[in-house]
Amino acid sequence: MGFQLAILFLILASAASLPSEHSIIGHDFNEFVSEERVFELFQRWKDKHGKAYKHTEEAERRFRNFKNNLEYVVEKKNNPGGHVVGLNKFADMSNEEFREIYLKKIQKPIGKAIGNAKSNLHKTVQSCEAPSSLDWRKRGIVTPVKDQGSCGSCWSFSTTGAIEGINALVTGDLISLSEQELVDCDTTSYGCDGGYMDYAFEWVINNGGIDTESDYPYTGVDGTCNITKEETKVVSIDGYKDVEPSDSALLCAAVQQPISVGMVGSASDFQLYTSGIYNGDCSNDPYYIDHAVLIVGYGSENGEDYWIVKNSWGTSWGIDGYFYITRDTSLEYGKCAINAMASYPIKESYAPSPYSPPSEPPPLPSPPPPPPPSPSPTQCGDFSYCPSGETCCCIFGFLDFCWIYGCCPYENAVCCSGTQDCCPADYPICDIEEGLCLKKYGDYLGVAAKSRMLAKHKLPWTKIEETEKMHQSLQWKRNPFAAIR
Repeated sequence: MGFQLAILFLILASAASLPSEHSIIGHDFNEFVSEERVFELFQRWKDKHGKAYKHTEEAERRFRNFKNNLEYVVEKKNNPGGHVVGLNKFADMSNEEFREIYLKKIQKPIGKAIGNAKSNLHKTVQSCEAPSSLDWRKRGIVTPVKDQGSCGSCWSFSTTGAIEGINALVTGDLISLSEQELVDCDTTSYGCDGGYMDYAFEWVINNGGIDTESDYPYTGVDGTCNITKEETKVVSIDGYKDVEPSDSALLCAAVQQPISVGMVGSASDFQLYTSGIYNGDCSNDPYYIDHAVLIVGYGSENGEDYWIVKNSWGTSWGIDGYFYITRDTSLEYGKCAINAMASYPIKESYAPSPYSPPSEPPPLPSPPPPPPPSPSPTQCGDFSYCPSGETCCCIFGFLDFCWIYGCCPYENAVCCSGTQDCCPADYPICDIEEGLCLKKYGDYLGVAAKSRMLAKHKLPWTKIEETEKMHQSLQWKRNPFAAIR
């Protein structure tokens, strides 16, 4: 009955305080008074957010969570503050479940302790030239909102967002980087169980760079590091810097580039945030920091200063995935301790990314001429051959068929009949007795006749061997006055 009375009382509240673009509750709340109407609202909410449950018990539990969150929304509407809550994508989750899945403790390591009074005695107010408002999204250096899913990897999205921003500032290329590579490969953090942005910056520096989201896509689960893609270093940074935990220091940093920050994000009114400048129920103690986000600008509204912050819970949470949170407070570490764990990457040198238009490559050198074809062996009948450049000469013939061939080491040689010798084509006269080859009959000067070598058989495993070409040297006949026979 109390729930129904709260719904009835809600009719008297201003319907405009929960705008339709951030909640599916309409202006006529009368229709949701009964349990059946609340269940109908739950069905409409499930359809809008694409929710489906595996079994009846889960559906009943989700409905109870939804009903409790609806009561909470009604209560907050009766006590309006600076921000609006509504039935966003987390409306079927209890706050305990929400904290368990989406938030992980982000603890600075020893040597970078926060919250220590002694370490903050010397905090100074920093001053810098800063415009009254700034939105880095309008400068084209912020990638679209991403969704970490049910993996506690917010730290990796804060890290990549900051590196994407400084890389776009320095190179002009806005490249979406791989959170999954950090989840899988950065062993100094804990993947889906949480991490620390400074450690992630150090990992990128030590690795020499980080891959793109398209090449190493996000899966939302802890995986094994892909060492091949780990070698793809598309964007690099030269260092990183921690920001002093004060409003003025954070402002001077945010004027330069997007900033990685930690915050306490476990409050129910942050879980169900839909719009406005958040100034809710979160703890301001840095010890409880459990979420990492990216400051992408700042502004003021009705005299209240705020940060523009990019979250990693998809576009169906908050203001299309973003939220505003109050700044310039009297709190030591800012609202939700947002000043306590700020840092940003440094990129000093310009290194063109692979996405930059390539310069005109120099003309390729002309290809070398193809090598001449290897000489083919000389066929001797059907069953033997001679090496290339030699001549087949019959050694033993019978019934007009040569049974055994020899190879003359001269090309296009003259096979001297009745002997094992042969002569080159330009010395075709065989002087067998003298062992010479003459150009013409009656010559006294010739080249030495060569003996034929047995031809090789054509066997499939026989390697064709090339012989060295023989040089011809002229020789005198022993008896220059003997007649040529």
